[in-house]
Amino acid sequence: MAEGLSLSELARQLGRAKSGLHKLAAKGQIPKRADGTFDLDAVRAALAANTDPARQPGAFTPVHEPENRERDAPPAAIVAQASAEAQLATTRIREILMAEGVETDGSLTFNHARTAEKIVQTWQRDQAHAEAQGRLIDAEVAGRRWDDEIVKLRARLLAIPGDVALELSHLTKHDVSVIDRIVRDVMTAIADEAAA
Repeated sequence: MAEGLSLSELARQLGRAKSGLHKLAAKGQIPKRADGTFDLDAVRAALAANTDPARQPGAFTPVHEPENRERDAPPAAIVAQASAEAQLATTRIREILMAEGVETDGSLTFNHARTAEKIVQTWQRDQAHAEAQGRLIDAEVAGRRWDDEIVKLRARLLAIPGDVALELSHLTKHDVSVIDRIVRDVMTAIADEAAA
């Protein structure tokens, strides 16, 4: 009979963890000699018999295909689309990091992508919080409010010549019409600048 192996030597020869083999021996799933040593061949046979077939080496080798079969290359359109999407994603990650002052010299890492994701999550949370507190309003509502304010401002500006005529009664109609023309010219200039 061959000399038995210690648990440490058995673990080294099988390439397994000593603690795992100890648990298997305690459960009686691998044979242990009376002197506390192990027979390598008996342990290998017990492991093969007690191991789930799906966990055995080579369990996931394809049955109907040769092992070293080359895979077909994906169509060029898919490769081009994936490349374009990857480029857009890396550009967006760089933009997000730059907006927060994070330096990204060279290639991006997983940590860069994770940081950008956390930044976006923070932005979204801040925006939702601001909306809940009423600090943000809908763009359409804001546009209507601005339109209303512009109408009021226009009416006040056009009323300036009449108000001046009431306050300064010594002005002639010609003087008031000159003031009116100056106000209208300024309003036209502002509208032209805004349109440009």
